[in-house]
Amino acid sequence: MQCVGSGRRGWLRIARPCRAGGKGAHHPPRAPPEALRDPGPQRGTAHPGHTQLLAHSTSCYGRETWWSLSQPIGDAARVIEQDAAVRIVEEELERDYQRELSSGLDPIRMAVAHVEQHELVWIVSWTSEEYLRTRNPNFMPAGNGPYLVDRVDGDLHQIGVVSAATKAWEADYRVRIRRQAIRTPVDDLHDEVRTAATDRGRIYAMHTMRQRVPALSHAQVIEYVTALKDGDAPAHLVEVAMAELVPPVEPVLSVRTIRRAGHRSAP
Repeated sequence: MQCVGSGRRGWLRIARPCRAGGKGAHHPPRAPPEALRDPGPQRGTAHPGHTQLLAHSTSCYGRETWWSLSQPIGDAARVIEQDAAVRIVEEELERDYQRELSSGLDPIRMAVAHVEQHELVWIVSWTSEEYLRTRNPNFMPAGNGPYLVDRVDGDLHQIGVVSAATKAWEADYRVRIRRQAIRTPVDDLHDEVRTAATDRGRIYAMHTMRQRVPALSHAQVIEYVTALKDGDAPAHLVEVAMAELVPPVEPVLSVRTIRRAGHRSAP
C-alpha cells in the first residue's frame, strides 16, 4: 500500500496480491490520471484532520481503478482491500456450510459471484457453486441478498434483495452503522421555522411548527420555537418531530450486522 501526495488530499494506491502468472502480477506505482490529480486544498472539500483520498487498485487482469475515499488520516492504512473483503465473505459462507452440515442437513456450497465497489463498503454478491459452474437457473438460490464488508473496519453486514436493488440500505448504513449525520425533514422544519420567525415573527413561526408537528402541545411549540431562535432545539422535542416527520426504516430494507471484525473466528 502506498500513498502518493501530501496534505489533506492525496492518492492511495492499493497493490493486491495476484495468482502466479496473472497479468497484473507486477505493477509499479503510477501517478493518478490527469483528471484526478491533486488540485490542492479546496474550500469545503475537507474537514480539519481528515483526508480526501483516491484509492487505486490493479487487478490480476491489468484493470486499474481509482476511487475517492473521505476518512480520518489515521484510518488511511486500514482501508479494506477487495481481496480481503472476498475472503471475509468466503469465511462466512464456509461457516454457514459447516453449521448446516453439523445439523444433519445436506447443504449446498456457496461462492462469491460478484464484487461491487461502493464508497462505504464492498458489496459482495454470492450464489451456489453449481450455478456458477453450469449457469443452470435451477441451482440459483432465491432471496440471497448481498453481504456488505465495511471498507474501513472490515465489519460484515448483509442486506435483502429489495434493499440492494433500491439502495434503500444506504441511509440506514450511514446513520446507524457509520454514525454519519444526514439531512432529514426535521432539518428542513428547523430551517423553515427559523426563517418564519425572522421574516414574519414568533407567532407565525409557532403556527408553522404546530401545523408541521401536530403532536406537540402548545407549551412544547413555544419551547421548541424559542429554542430554535436561540440555538438548537431540545432533544426531547426533536424526538417528537422525528417520530412525526421521519418514517422508520422498514426491517426488510435495513442493514443486518453479521459479524464484527474483532469477533471473526475460524469455521
